[in-house]
Amino acid sequence: MQAPGRGRIRLRAAGGGGCNKSVTEPSLARDFRRLRLVRPRLEDVPAPAFPAGFVLRPYAPGDEALWLELVQASDPLQTAGADTFARTFAGEPAELARRLVFLTAPDGRTVGTVAAWSGEAGWGRVHWLMVRPDRQRQGLGRALLYWALRRLRELGHARAFLITEAGRLAALRLYLRTGFVPDPQSPAERAVWDELRRRLGLTADPA
Repeated sequence: MQAPGRGRIRLRAAGGGGCNKSVTEPSLARDFRRLRLVRPRLEDVPAPAFPAGFVLRPYAPGDEALWLELVQASDPLQTAGADTFARTFAGEPAELARRLVFLTAPDGRTVGTVAAWSGEAGWGRVHWLMVRPDRQRQGLGRALLYWALRRLRELGHARAFLITEAGRLAALRLYLRTGFVPDPQSPAERAVWDELRRRLGLTADPA
């Protein structure tokens, strides 16, 4: 694994505060190449700031259908199916109430979700961060991300990672602005980041 902090990317151009994996850039639309990003420290994560009237609630048995509907509505490019929830969270049902939350809007509709999941070798994983399209660009994705990172620290994780895709530019902007750095696992991933630098106006910090 590349040492955290190497290959750091800085955004040169201002962009929208997009929050969610479902947003794509036309030039890279349907680019499903997977990218790993890491946040080497969790001590400095700001408190999540949800708009007034929005409420987080933990997973409860029976939420599987709601989760799937939310994922499919939030990300039309996703191929999540009826078995996705079971495969994603298999083997740790007792952890769901501690690690998976849903965000409810003032009108009572569920509009977002994220999991503060457990990854390999003690890493925490930000997993399945989703916000409905009509609620994106309202700061909800950033707040859910901060919630997940702080919960990971509460649960004993010292660092976090996530996996996203090269075409999800709004999500990449959010992650890079909130302390994540690229962690390419192969020459192919490094080439993707080089492409993103050239095509999207990203610059590499000096090593």
